[in-house]
Amino acid sequence: MEQVKNTKAEKIKEPLFRIVGRDDLDWKQKALVRLICLFSGVVLCIISLWIIGKKNPFPAVGIIFQGTFGNSAKFWQTIQEMVLLLGIGLALVPAYEMRFWNVGAQGQVLMGALGCAVVMIYGKNLPSSLVIFLSLITGVAFGAIWGWIPSFFKAKWNTNETLFTLMMNYIAIQLVSFATINWKGVKTSMGYINNRTYIGWLASINNNPVLMPMLLVLILTVFIYIYINKTKHGYELKVIGESINTARYSGIKVKWTIMRTLLLSGALCGLIGFIYVSGIDHTISTSTSGSYGFTSIIVCWLANFNPFLMIAFSFGIVFLNRGAINLKNQAYAESLNEYSCELLVFLLILAVMLSEFFIRYRLIIKTPSFLKRAKKEEVKNG
Repeated sequence: MEQVKNTKAEKIKEPLFRIVGRDDLDWKQKALVRLICLFSGVVLCIISLWIIGKKNPFPAVGIIFQGTFGNSAKFWQTIQEMVLLLGIGLALVPAYEMRFWNVGAQGQVLMGALGCAVVMIYGKNLPSSLVIFLSLITGVAFGAIWGWIPSFFKAKWNTNETLFTLMMNYIAIQLVSFATINWKGVKTSMGYINNRTYIGWLASINNNPVLMPMLLVLILTVFIYIYINKTKHGYELKVIGESINTARYSGIKVKWTIMRTLLLSGALCGLIGFIYVSGIDHTISTSTSGSYGFTSIIVCWLANFNPFLMIAFSFGIVFLNRGAINLKNQAYAESLNEYSCELLVFLLILAVMLSEFFIRYRLIIKTPSFLKRAKKEEVKNG
């Protein structure tokens, strides 16, 4: 009698919708899922343009492409933004492989930029090559310390890393704000640092300031791939991410690994801060890292922490953003503003995210046919 009651209780508790993992799709099926979801996202964007703009939506596609490929300046601006977004995403990969939810990339990049700016401003009488070297070391060190602080509290007292790293962002913003207000004096803005002597400015290749940062980030991409997939440290991160208890049982020093990994993650964010100030912007403000610290999280998840796939997703997100901005600037429709442009970007990113969801998971719905099939299998299995 008790067995019958338990069986009934289990049937009542069984949910109507169930999500289960899957790994039974080959590369052709995965490509088909991605194409279907992307096509659906494009269709939704076209419909949205037609509803919001109240005119033929198809010319807007050309305007979106002009945002990146309209001229060489727009193209290199897109590559620059892609490089910075990719660099921050790569810096987050080690922490996320360990399931340490670091949302403090913005603050770590700002601290790296601050360290670089300090050396460039106070070392302006030194040789430029020495200033570049010292600003690189200082920027990496500032970012590393800013990443290490929340990891120390996590390792010692198991604090919530998401809230802690988020809080550290606001502290970094205030520190940068304090520094820039003091540095600019009576000026309305910081302006370029050492704009007459170019002391501390990263060398450009063929007079193109984007090529050197791009080369550095490509090297970083290869380094992160090797570190995660080919080294003992990378293996330890994956074990901790799967199960902390298993990691402890296998002899991994979990607390030390957490602190070591966030030290690396923060250092790489500091490197991107150095690239911002020394290689690209040559100035610093509270908006130096923009919103890339949060957008890079999307890049990480879409690429499933694969550094090479992150290149494609970084370019895709920047391409959509710049296309949406160009759509607004070209005054395609009076009713089309920045918020409606952001809606288009959101729909396409959502389509890509859904494609990855359906590749990794299967949704099971308890339809009458499903229940009948499950009942037959139950009878068959006795």
